[in-house]
Amino acid sequence: MIGCKKSHRSDVKIHNLELTTFNDSVKLEFLNQILSDTSKTKLIFDKKELISNIPSLVPPILPIDINNPKKTISHANFISDTLKINDIEFVKNQMVENKQFDLSRISELGFNIIDIKAHSKQGISLDSIDKLAEKYYIENKIPKYSSILYISKPIFNKELNLAYIRIRHGSGGKTRMYEKLDERWNLKYEFGEWVE
Repeated sequence: MIGCKKSHRSDVKIHNLELTTFNDSVKLEFLNQILSDTSKTKLIFDKKELISNIPSLVPPILPIDINNPKKTISHANFISDTLKINDIEFVKNQMVENKQFDLSRISELGFNIIDIKAHSKQGISLDSIDKLAEKYYIENKIPKYSSILYISKPIFNKELNLAYIRIRHGSGGKTRMYEKLDERWNLKYEFGEWVE
């Protein structure tokens, strides 16, 4: 009996590991497609542009909770509503899992990551990091850029055909929802634009 229980727990760990790996590959495929987009809704002009390894986004402005007008709904509720998911725990679980997902992995796909996390640990301010980025763009003769791209880790619906992200370029940002059609992620709509 004890041997069976140990084996069962081991299987669960292996299953969870496979699930996490699967989720990471889905996230990387999604990020690769939206960052490689060359349409008018593109996020970057060139793979040499700098992408932050941490989201570093201002909190979204959330709608008022209908049941309690003095309070806004939670971010998980908002994402759940946006992706038309009736399971808030599904969204919350992805938010927890996303803490383990390393955005630096998109460098494996040829994108250029700036290690904001390391710069911040060294006490370099965000203004100084922006100046380093500007110097980089000038030295590498990259004509079209919007400073550093900050992007959130994606949240998906259960069918894996809708995805929610937030982005920041320079002093402003927005929220985007993408839809997967014929194996390609396309911008469905964007909203919640903000400027610092």
